[in-house]
Amino acid sequence: MSKLFFTLFVIAGMAACQTPYLIFSGGILPGSVTDTDSFSFAAQYRVLELEVRPEDPYSVILRVVVRDGQLYIDAADRRRWHTYLKQNPNVRVKLGSSVYLATAVRVDDLEITKQFPAGRTIYELVPRRMAQSHPLSVRPGIIGEIGAVLPSTRSWPVALAEELG
Repeated sequence: MSKLFFTLFVIAGMAACQTPYLIFSGGILPGSVTDTDSFSFAAQYRVLELEVRPEDPYSVILRVVVRDGQLYIDAADRRRWHTYLKQNPNVRVKLGSSVYLATAVRVDDLEITKQFPAGRTIYELVPRRMAQSHPLSVRPGIIGEIGAVLPSTRSWPVALAEELG
């Protein structure tokens, strides 16, 4: 009986957490928002935390995949977070203790997609500052448009509140 109580206690505690834990999703990612021009440094990490759906944050833990200095994620269509990502490509990425604003851009380049499991949708995570200054639609192998971009000079909660009105 005590094992059952302990198990239920642990599950309830994890469900109350804001950050993702193993297979459980979380909410808004804690940590200071840091600006970057590149995610090439991400190769030093094994996992990242991805926050989607800015209006009601939903976060998950994913493996880090860096190819030629670019950070990629792969998504199975059945995943809830992937559904949210398709609705709004603006995300927050936590690497170590820092959180970065980014835009997820779908990749259609066969040279890149063949490096991932078949049937997955591949996205490049582009630092938000770079998404603002570079038209990604002209980059070879990348399709899709950048959604509404939150200027990186404002804090995440303030920018989100201003965008939602």
